[in-house]
Amino acid sequence: MKALKVLLPAVGVLSVAGHVWAVRTVRADRVRLAEARRQAAVDPLTGLANRAGLSAALADLAGESYDVALLDLDGFKQVNDTLGHDAGDAVLVEVAARLSNAIDEVDGAVVARLGGDEIVLVCPSPAPIAGILGAEVVRALAEPVVLPGGRELPVRASVGAVSAMAGDDPSRVLRAADLALYRAKAAGGDQVAEYDRAADLPAIEQRPVVRLRELAGTARALGGVA
Repeated sequence: MKALKVLLPAVGVLSVAGHVWAVRTVRADRVRLAEARRQAAVDPLTGLANRAGLSAALADLAGESYDVALLDLDGFKQVNDTLGHDAGDAVLVEVAARLSNAIDEVDGAVVARLGGDEIVLVCPSPAPIAGILGAEVVRALAEPVVLPGGRELPVRASVGAVSAMAGDDPSRVLRAADLALYRAKAAGGDQVAEYDRAADLPAIEQRPVVRLRELAGTARALGGVA
């Protein structure tokens, strides 16, 4: 019996220690899973949301009206070609920071990098202010970007803006912004074009969307910039 009395506290300690270890392991696993999910929704270069993060943000806004500004940096390919990809990355990081700061105080707003130099801003809004949001993008990029080494590089963007209503298909909203963006670029760039909501949102193309830089020749023919 004495041996039993001595043994019982030891078993209890081992049980508690094992329980604490198990809880800590579960918590650590949950933290790692949450971080992995967060990383999966973030662009590693700029820290902006990526396509997955944008999709999640748009899903959260399904029952609300919101405004979208889709931008493409004018002449960005030339930056990479002439100054190198490190300079291009520096431009993207700075642009991302400026755009994030521009809507930092808007609850539920998100800035996402879709790939390359294509970035989208989404802001919940009870009233249509897509044109104002697009103008804010242009304003945020007014000052040149200072590259490592001190060189100043002017940065301009073509912006397509559209106001979405509650229940709009996000894919059609982004397609409308894309069409407006192309009009801005074809008109010379460094400006905002707003999609006319008097017309229906465009249908989604079944074929892969042709990106703007693939239409650079057409844009130049129309007096625009690539």
